[in-house]
Amino acid sequence: MTRECIKTACPYCGVGCGVEVNATGIQGDKHHPANSGALCVKGSALAQSLDMPSRLLYPKLNGREITWQQATDMIANAYHDAIVHHGADSTAMYVSGQLLTEDYYVANKFMKGVVGSANIDTNSRLCMSSAVVAHNRAFGEDVVPVNYDDIDDADLIIICGANTAWTHPVLFRRIQQARECNPELRMVVIDPRETVTAQQADLHLAIPDDGDIALFNGLLRYCQDQGLVDQEYVAQHTSGLAALCEALAGSEYKVSALSNHLKLSQEQLTTFYRWFANTRKTITLFCQGVNQSQYGADKGNVIINAHLATGKIGYGGAGPFSITGQPNAMGGREVGGLANQLAVHRGFDQESIELVGEFWQTDNLATTPGLKAVEMFEAVERGDIQVIWIMATNPVVSMPDNNFVKRALKKCPLVIVSDVTSDSDIAQYADLLLPAAGWGEKQGMVTNSERMLTRQRQFIETKGQAKSDWRAVSEVGAKLCTLIEKPNAFEFATEADVFREYAAMTGINSSSDLLLDLSTFADITDEEYLNWQPVQWGGTRPFANGQFCFPDRKARFVVPAIPTAHNQSAWWLNSGRQRDQWHTMTRTGYIPHLAATEPEPTVYMNQRSAAYLDVNEGQLVSLQGEVTEHCIVAKAAIDNGLGARQLFMSMHWAGEYGGGSEVNAVVSREVDPHSGQPAFKSQRVAIQTVDAKTYGLYLGEKFVERRFAYQSFQSEENIGVWRFADTDNLDRDISEDLGQTPHKRKVVLELASGWLTVGYDEVGQERVTRSILIVSGQPIVTDASQLAILVGKPLSFSTLLAIAAQQESSELICSCFRVNDKQIARELESGNCNNLSQLQSKLKCGTNCGSCLPQIERLISHHQHTILVAK
Repeated sequence: MTRECIKTACPYCGVGCGVEVNATGIQGDKHHPANSGALCVKGSALAQSLDMPSRLLYPKLNGREITWQQATDMIANAYHDAIVHHGADSTAMYVSGQLLTEDYYVANKFMKGVVGSANIDTNSRLCMSSAVVAHNRAFGEDVVPVNYDDIDDADLIIICGANTAWTHPVLFRRIQQARECNPELRMVVIDPRETVTAQQADLHLAIPDDGDIALFNGLLRYCQDQGLVDQEYVAQHTSGLAALCEALAGSEYKVSALSNHLKLSQEQLTTFYRWFANTRKTITLFCQGVNQSQYGADKGNVIINAHLATGKIGYGGAGPFSITGQPNAMGGREVGGLANQLAVHRGFDQESIELVGEFWQTDNLATTPGLKAVEMFEAVERGDIQVIWIMATNPVVSMPDNNFVKRALKKCPLVIVSDVTSDSDIAQYADLLLPAAGWGEKQGMVTNSERMLTRQRQFIETKGQAKSDWRAVSEVGAKLCTLIEKPNAFEFATEADVFREYAAMTGINSSSDLLLDLSTFADITDEEYLNWQPVQWGGTRPFANGQFCFPDRKARFVVPAIPTAHNQSAWWLNSGRQRDQWHTMTRTGYIPHLAATEPEPTVYMNQRSAAYLDVNEGQLVSLQGEVTEHCIVAKAAIDNGLGARQLFMSMHWAGEYGGGSEVNAVVSREVDPHSGQPAFKSQRVAIQTVDAKTYGLYLGEKFVERRFAYQSFQSEENIGVWRFADTDNLDRDISEDLGQTPHKRKVVLELASGWLTVGYDEVGQERVTRSILIVSGQPIVTDASQLAILVGKPLSFSTLLAIAAQQESSELICSCFRVNDKQIARELESGNCNNLSQLQSKLKCGTNCGSCLPQIERLISHHQHTILVAK
C-alpha cells in the first residue's frame, strides 16, 4: 500500500462510497458525503480483492501474446473493413457500468462520432435503463431528484423492489440511523420476498409478480377519491393527470378489488395509502425489482406519478429515488453510453445531432439509435455484426438466455474483449484479449446514485502491459481516423484531457432545458483535476423550483400499460444479488469470507413448496425455463420469506465457481418494450428433483476437470473446496481421480452413509493432511471452513471424523468475522452474552460493516422470547 493517503471511490455498488488508501490498508473515507467512513463487507475486503489469482498482463490473439501495436492495428483495420464492406452498423461495442466516465466518453465518441454507428450499449441496460425511460418521460431528462441527505429528513421511506440491506448496505445503515434519530419515521417495504430489509419494515407488502403498477395506480386512485391530490401543484407544474385519472376510473382500482388482486388485506392497503397520502416528507426508493421487468419503465412512472400527484418532490425528505446498481451506471448515462442516446443526455433529434456533430467536428455522426443489449447479441447471432468489442463485463453469464449469447459470439468473425483476467467467462470467447487496468491501477470519475462525481485514483502500479480503457480506445480511434482520412479525434494525453472535453461538451445543454451542464469544469487545470473533491451536478434538489426539463417546464404524468396475467400454475423464479458477492464473481469469488455466505449455487423455496416437490434441504433440483432450451442444477434451500411457488436464486454464480449453474441460462430474452431491459425478476420455470445418488465434498489444491451432474467451487485460505453430486453411485477408487497426486498417501475412514478419504504426506515423523474427500449418499452439511483449517496440518483422524459427522447446517451471519448462527446461539444459551454489545465484544460480529446487525438482533430477540415462553 502507498505511504501517502490517497482518496478514491469504491468500485462496487451505486452508493459511491469514498475510500482512503494508506500505509495501513484501505478504509472508508470519513469525509466523503456518501458514506462518512462506512464500508460494507465487500468494501471492507477491497485490499484482498487486489490479490486476483489470475491477471491478464499482455494482449493475446487466439491465446498467443502479441504487442499492443499489433492489437491496435488489428482492431482499427477490422472496424474499417467492416464499415467499408458491410456498413458502420456491422460493428458494435458492449461496455459496462464498471468503466470510468472518461472510458465511457471516449468509447461513445469512438462509436458514434468516428465509426458512425450507435451500436454501443452497456450492461447498465440490464439494471437501470427502465429508470432512465421513466425519468425522461416524467421529467424531460434522466435526473434523480433526491439525494442521500433527504433520508435524514424523511418521515416515510418506501423501499420498492429492493433488498437494500444487502444490495446497498451503507445506504441502508443510513436509513436505520435515521429511524433511530426519528422514532416517527416509518418504513414500508414492497417486495414479494420477506427479505432482511422487509423484516425491519413497519409494513411489508408482499405483492405478486408485477403487482407494482396496480398497487401504485390504486394509490393514486385513493388520493383522488379522498381529495388528497395536490391540485395546486398539479395545475402549476404538471400535465396529463386528467388522462391518467380517466384510465384509473374503473372499479378494479378500488381497495376492495385490489386487495383480492394483490393478495393483501384491505387494512394493509389502506394503511399504506393513508401513510403515503398524509405524510408530506415521503421518499420512494426503488431498484431492480422495479426495473428488471417487462413493465419496468411503467413501474418507475407509476411511482413518479404518485409523487407528482401529491406534490411530494422538490423539497427535503421527499421524492422518487432510483438507486443505481453499479459504481458508474450514472456516469455512463451522462455521457450517452446507451444505444438509444446520442451524448450528454441528448437523443437523436435534429437539434441534438447538429450540436453533437459540430462539437465533435464530425460529418460521420450516428443519426439513429443503435441496438440495445439483447438486440445487439441477436444481431451478432444473425451475422449482422462482424466485429464486437466487449469491455469490463461478462455477458455470457450476465445476459438473459446466456447460452444464446455464447452461441452468438462463436459465430462472430472478431470478438475483442478488454478484461483484467484471462479466466473470466467472456475471455474464453475472445479472439483478441486485451489487458485492462483494474481498480487501483486506473483513475477517472464515477457518478453515484445521487449525482455525486467522485474521483477514482490510482494507487498501485499498472500490472504488465495493462492499459486504461480510454487509452486503448483512443489509440484504436486515432488509427481508424488515419484509415478513414479524418483528423485525429483522440488527442488525449491524460484522463484530465478527456474529462475537460466531456465537461465542455455538456455545455451544449447550457441554453437548453436540460440540467446536465459541467461546462464550468471545462478549463480546470491538471492540478485541480488531481485534487478534485466530490461535486453533485444539478444541485441538491434539481426540481425545487417546480421547473422540469420539458419546453413548458412541466412534468408529465404517464399512463402505464396493464401487465398481462401470468401463468399461475408455473413456478416463478426471481433472481438477484447476495450481500457478499459482486456480479459474476471475478472480483469477489476468490475472497474466502465473501464466498462463505452462500458457498454453492442454491435455489431457495419455502417449506411448503419443498414439501410439495418432496425435496429436502441440500438435495439437487433442476430448473428449466419456459422459453430457453437450457436446464440448470442447483442445491435446494429453505427460505420461508418466499411465497407459494416462488423461487429465488443468486445472479452471481459463474465460471468454476458455479460449474454451469448460471441462473441466466433459464431466463428468457423478454424485455421492456420502452427500455429494452430484460425481465430478470419475472421468469416462469419448471422445477423438479434430481435423483442424486452421490454427494461429495473435496478439499485440496486442484480438482478433476470432468463434470458431474452438479459441481461448484469455493475458495478458502490457501485451499480449494469443490462440491459435487451425481446421479451415479461412485466407488471408493474415485479419490485417485479427483486431484490427489500419486505421491500422496491416503486412508479411507467409514462414515454413517459414506466414507472419508484423507490424502497425506509423511514429513519427518508426522503425517500432514493434503486433501480431504467426503462422499455420501445424503447431502453433506459439513462446515468446509473447519476442514480447510486442517489441510497442511498434522493429521488428526478424530478431529476429521467429528467435523465430517456434522448433521446440522449453519447460517453464516457475520461475513467479516465468519460468525454463524450456531456460534451466536451458543453464546446466548450459555449466558455469557445477553445483548448485542456483549456478543460484539466476544465474537466481533457486527463490529465492522454492520450489515449483519439486523440478523444478530433477530437471533437475540428469538432467544429472549424462548426464555420468556419457558418461564
